[in-house]
Amino acid sequence: MAGIGLRSGGKAATACALLVWLAWAGTPAAFAQASTRLLLTSGTGVPGHAGFAFGPFSNLSMNGNRDIIFLSSLRSPRNELRAVVRSSGVSLTVAAFQGLLAPVPRTSYDAFSAPTMNDAGVIAFTATLASEHDDAPKTVVVRQEDSKTRALATNLDAPPDLPEAKFEEFSAPLVTSDGNVLFGARWSGKGAGSGLFLWSPRGLQPLQLPAGMKLSKKELLEPFFFSHDEAAFLRHGASPEAALEQFFRAIAIQTFQELKPPPEPTETTQVLAARGGVAPMQMLLVFLENGSLQTALMAGDPSKPVLAKQTPGVLPEKPVGRILSLTIGPRGDMIFAAAPADAPNDLGLYCYCDGQLNRLTTPEDFQPITQPAPGRPLFSLTGDSRQTTAFIVPTASVDSTAIYVTAIP
Repeated sequence: MAGIGLRSGGKAATACALLVWLAWAGTPAAFAQASTRLLLTSGTGVPGHAGFAFGPFSNLSMNGNRDIIFLSSLRSPRNELRAVVRSSGVSLTVAAFQGLLAPVPRTSYDAFSAPTMNDAGVIAFTATLASEHDDAPKTVVVRQEDSKTRALATNLDAPPDLPEAKFEEFSAPLVTSDGNVLFGARWSGKGAGSGLFLWSPRGLQPLQLPAGMKLSKKELLEPFFFSHDEAAFLRHGASPEAALEQFFRAIAIQTFQELKPPPEPTETTQVLAARGGVAPMQMLLVFLENGSLQTALMAGDPSKPVLAKQTPGVLPEKPVGRILSLTIGPRGDMIFAAAPADAPNDLGLYCYCDGQLNRLTTPEDFQPITQPAPGRPLFSLTGDSRQTTAFIVPTASVDSTAIYVTAIP
C-alpha cells in the first residue's frame, strides 16, 4: 500500500499519524478511465483436475506482481471440494483443496479462511481439518512457500509462555512482505484470552495491543482490510461492511482536512453523506514492514459527511450511496466500488485522489458487468497498489461469479 508508513525512529504510533501517511498521495495527477477485462468465470475447467469446473469465487487478494489468490470450489457431477486457487498471469493452480492431506499428521483439509499472498508468492490461510482421530487438531494456520507447507499453530498448541492454555480459534492470517504471518487468536485454559500473534522464522510471538483495545476471552480480532503490510482488524461479529465504510470515512476526512490551501465551501462537493444514529466502530490498525510493527486505534465518524474539492468548471460526480469494497491504488489513493446514491444499479470504480472524487469507469464500460445482475454488488476488490485492481461480481447464472481485472492509467 503506497502512502502509508511510519518513519523510522518514531515512538508509539497514533491513529492520526497512520491516517496522515495513508492519505498521502504525492503530487496531483489526472486520472484517465480504467480498462476492464474478464479473467475467469465459474464453470471454467480446473487445470490439472480433469472433470472438475470452478464454482463461485470469493475472498480475492492480489500481491505486487499482479498474482491473485482466492477461494472457490472444484465441482464435478458427483462432488464439490472447497479450494484455495492461485492465478499468475494466465496460469491457474490449486494451492489446497478439501480432502488433501494437511501439514498435520492424521488430518486432511476441510474448509479454508480467506487466503493472502506476498510478492514472493508465500501463501497463508487458516483451515479447518478432518480426521478420524478424536485427538487430532481441528484447526491450523498454514504457510506455503514454493512446495513447502507448514503448520504455524493448531488448536492443540499452547500460546507462547502459556503452557497450561490451548488455542481455540484463529482468524484468517495475513502474510507480510518479509514472509512473516500475522493472525488473531483466542485461547482457553489458565490465563484464557485473545490477541494478535506474529509468526516469523524465530517462532511465534504475541503482540501488545494498544491500551484502549480491551478484548474479552471470547472475542476474536479479524482482519477486514489488508494491503501490502497494512491491515485493519475488528472484533468478530461486528459488520465488516460497516467497518470498511468507517475506515474509508476516517481516511477521506483526514485527507480533506490536510488539503493546502483548504478549499472554500463553494469549491467542495459531497462524496458520502453522514449516517445519523450510527455509532463509531473501534478498529485496530497494524503496520508491518522490515520486521517492525506498529499499532493504533481508529474509529470512523458516521455523523460527518465525506467531502471532496471540486475542480472549477467540471461537473462534480454524484454522491455515492455506500462503499462496497476498497483497495489502494497508485500513489496511495483509495480505489473503491460504489454506485451513486440516486442510481444504486450504476456500479463503478472510483478514486478518492488528492481530496477529489474521480470516477474511473463509465456506465457503458461496466454494462457487461452490471446488466447480467443489476443491483447485485461488486465485491472483494483488491489491487497491487500500483496500476491494477481485480474484483468479483455475480453473473446472470445462479450461484456463479466472475473475476475481472482493471488497469488504472
